[in-house]
Amino acid sequence: MDTFKHNQWSDISNMTTIKTNVFVFVDTNWPFYWIVDYVSYVLQNLNIHPYASTVTLFAASDASVIVNTTDYIVDVYQQWNFTSHYWHPPGFNLPTILNTLSTRVEELLAVEAAAGNLGGHSLVALLIPSPTSYVDENDYDYSRRYLDRLRYSLPNLHFIYYGGGALVRFHDFVREPSRDLLVLNLDKPAEECGAPVITRIRQVPRRISNPRCYSNGAVSEYGSNSLEQYGRLGSINFYRLDSLYMPTRQSMRYLKITPVSQITFTVCTSRSIEMPFRNFTSSLRQDESCESTALGSFSYDLTDACVGYDWEPCPPLFFSVQAQSFGHVSCTQAACQTPDEAQYIISLNNLGCNGATSNQLAVALTFSTALYCILSYFT
Repeated sequence: MDTFKHNQWSDISNMTTIKTNVFVFVDTNWPFYWIVDYVSYVLQNLNIHPYASTVTLFAASDASVIVNTTDYIVDVYQQWNFTSHYWHPPGFNLPTILNTLSTRVEELLAVEAAAGNLGGHSLVALLIPSPTSYVDENDYDYSRRYLDRLRYSLPNLHFIYYGGGALVRFHDFVREPSRDLLVLNLDKPAEECGAPVITRIRQVPRRISNPRCYSNGAVSEYGSNSLEQYGRLGSINFYRLDSLYMPTRQSMRYLKITPVSQITFTVCTSRSIEMPFRNFTSSLRQDESCESTALGSFSYDLTDACVGYDWEPCPPLFFSVQAQSFGHVSCTQAACQTPDEAQYIISLNNLGCNGATSNQLAVALTFSTALYCILSYFT
């Protein structure tokens, strides 16, 4: 279970509990005994747990599976060892990584859709290139185009590089190079190198998806879906609802946060601030709004959330749920990792799906993958 300093406002991510689906791609050019402590330290601090985070470990050369998806950290220790590390070819193939990620994430979303699940985890691709890894000229344009399309079809998928050498060579493959390119320096302790990676993953909001949105972009039917969530006293959970699910005007479309535990939560929203929160020692920032649940459930109208964005992209909705720092709670449900977790429910009504965009992107991604395979065959 995560620990954090309740009053450390300088980095608000310290007050959240990590809940992520992380896909790790390691270049086996790294000698196993050099790299294992640096990767393990990060994974140990990602809250891998049956009711929290999952991890999948791949070889970065061909995306072959080293450790299949698991929510037990012990599986990583048992399945990734000196012998299994060298079963997989060395190298770093970004197009193969992107194709595999796309397939894996779509499969994850399909499972959630079948269960009517809104998500509630962040999505992180953690790439661990060796100092000799690079993206060659033949793969550069393909990878850039593929990433551009993924940012529309899977906007919640976040890429972080944790690697050796001059990471500027991966500058064009991340959204924010200053935050998403993190150096793995073997001359420094694993804790010193790994801490910024853990912090960066903490800062990625939990995604909220529409389980009624099929992979072809169609909505099965409008309706309501709910998600139980938990947070320790004084903690904050951050979320992102992408505009993909609010493409046009729809009546009775709204977000609702309902307390279950007998404490007060503060819900903050923004269309531009990735981590909105209520700092009781200072005023709210521009485009940041906060409201207490002291008088009942919190509701946010999404009817016209994307109306008027004709010439620029409609932004997502970022929101947070902050538990008060005092009170008595006693959680006995299995999903509670500690007894002092408070419970609330996230409900979303009448979410949509940008079907036209989804269909176009699906065709484009399929074509790009086929073209890459053909070109790779002849080169």
